[in-house]
Amino acid sequence: MKISKLTLGTAQLGLNYGISNINGKPDFNYSLNLLKYAWKNGINTFDTAPTYGNSEKIIGDFIVSNFKSIPKNLTIITKLSALQINNKMNFDDFLTNIKNTIIQTLRNLKIKKIPIYLIHHAPDLYLKNGIIIKCLSQLKNEGLIDRIGISIYNQEEIIEAFKYKELDVIQIPINIFDHRLIHNKILKKLKEKNYLIFARSIFLQGLFFIDLECLPKNLEIAKNYLLKLRNICKDYKIELDKLALLFVRELPEIDSIVIGVERLEQLKRNLILIEEKPLRHNILNRIFLEFSDVPELIINPSLWKTI
Repeated sequence: MKISKLTLGTAQLGLNYGISNINGKPDFNYSLNLLKYAWKNGINTFDTAPTYGNSEKIIGDFIVSNFKSIPKNLTIITKLSALQINNKMNFDDFLTNIKNTIIQTLRNLKIKKIPIYLIHHAPDLYLKNGIIIKCLSQLKNEGLIDRIGISIYNQEEIIEAFKYKELDVIQIPINIFDHRLIHNKILKKLKEKNYLIFARSIFLQGLFFIDLECLPKNLEIAKNYLLKLRNICKDYKIELDKLALLFVRELPEIDSIVIGVERLEQLKRNLILIEEKPLRHNILNRIFLEFSDVPELIINPSLWKTI
């Protein structure tokens, strides 16, 4: 499976997504044009999920309106939402529910097989001795899925994932503020186990770009770290988006970076940045020094509402 260095995330095409998103969700035709531009400029990997509004359907319409047959190098990543369960459910119940979800996703995407299918809610791994893996493996054998993977938030979820040889794709949060998987050597271990590794949240859901005077009260604890980040940009005369993207690109274990956009200008900018020269070692060293201790309350967006 050949994937592009950039993966286009489509949450912004189906939702008003991102803490610094002031443009809102683009309209349908604009979204189609974004996908088409990405494809024509070397991006062959697209990330979506049923929870991203109508983004699966937008990708499906893009596929049927641009190709007579599905290109072999087109890679779609989509995800299995958190399972709705009760104690009376058996294997056949789980299997039927998941299969029905996959069938609907295939209809939305207008494809016959999902190239990469991720478990979106990692705690589902703990249910009934990995019943979710057994179900997905059977559906893979039935030809509905090519590769099975998982989207995680923390080290504990990765350690649990290591128990299942059926998983060989992972989507991880990693960025200038979030070095957890680097410091604990988990990122290196993932590559040693031949995982296909996608980096997400490289701009921390847009937190890096927010006006410091407009920080929500629950994120005021991030202000000092954001000031440090801006000072690095000022000291080395480098744009913030360039610094953030290249920091992740420099990690040798990362196979592709998931970036979301809602405007064509953002997409063009990221396509330029991914080809830029490497960051100097003194810049990287300062990043690791300045942001070695950022609290999880800042780097884990799922916790922002709890602050």
